[in-house]
Amino acid sequence: MVRMFKRSNGILYVEYMIGTKTVQKSTRLKDTKANRRLIEKEVIPTLERKIILGEVAGTKAKEFKYYAKIFLKDKEHIKTYNQLVSIVNVLNDRFGDIRINAINRAMIKEFVRDRLEINTPKTVNNYLTPLRGVFDNAIDAEAIKHNPCDKIKLPKHTKKSVEPFSSQQVDIILSKTFGWLQTFLAISFYTGMRTGEVLALMHSDIDLKNRVIRVRRSINKGKITTPKTDSSIRDVPIFDGLIKYLPKPSNSLWLFSKEDGKPYAAFSGSKQKEWRDLLKDCKIDYRKVYATRHTFIVSMLKNSDLSILEVAQLVGHTSTQMIIQNYGKFIKGEHLKINRKIKLFTDNSTDSMSQSAL
Repeated sequence: MVRMFKRSNGILYVEYMIGTKTVQKSTRLKDTKANRRLIEKEVIPTLERKIILGEVAGTKAKEFKYYAKIFLKDKEHIKTYNQLVSIVNVLNDRFGDIRINAINRAMIKEFVRDRLEINTPKTVNNYLTPLRGVFDNAIDAEAIKHNPCDKIKLPKHTKKSVEPFSSQQVDIILSKTFGWLQTFLAISFYTGMRTGEVLALMHSDIDLKNRVIRVRRSINKGKITTPKTDSSIRDVPIFDGLIKYLPKPSNSLWLFSKEDGKPYAAFSGSKQKEWRDLLKDCKIDYRKVYATRHTFIVSMLKNSDLSILEVAQLVGHTSTQMIIQNYGKFIKGEHLKINRKIKLFTDNSTDSMSQSAL
């Protein structure tokens, strides 16, 4: 009547029938010999007696939005919570009022196909991951036995290459704008700071005496947070070309602030339109404003004496891997600029090692 089994999470479960419905419940015990004996000798006999007496009822599945609410409650601590709320709202629009046990793989696949009409596979996966998490909560509550999102395959995502701006394009862009946007773009181009890091700058972060900008915070979806990683908390140098674009100190705490004195929540809305119109006016193909960061990194790799590790530290990367992977193709052929007059086989240490090896 009652059987015991183990799931992939290493926890022991019991399965039994209530009428025509199969019910699975977690014992919350790990799969050990001692726990198996305990379940066989105490849990199963007790459960079988309750089933016979009619004291056990099956778990009634609730609507999708109920489990989605639980999923969000468990994620309140993460930095991307607001973004996750937006995604779950989309999921609720599609599945919210449907009972969780009535949603099958065919419905999930249809949702995925619809999203792929407007989003890349990478973005669709951002919907599929929390969707899978909602169904996992339903499994934990024993409302369903299997996750309908399992083994849903997405097309391979080919990441679109972000083209950096040329030095001539940077000059044109900065010459054709003014005010806050000119300051924002100049800092972005000359420091490689992330968009959220630039928006979160305070006047006190700009140290002209020591010629550095202190990166101590970021803004993500209107929320002021620490930068992306520990290595992102850094000081970046103020190059000569940037000085003329830096504003004078003002009464405002923030370098870029709204009329109410608060910082801008994101580079979006009217700001995004102003950026798009600027590129159109400059007759430059549209790129996301994040391309300013790519432009800085490529320029540093090509024109400075810094090593790849030093460039990575300058822009707040945790390692050189991201630099090599994302920007190596833009400096292809730089090795051919090497001085041809270098004498390779005249080093004394090399000669001595060669002689000793004979």
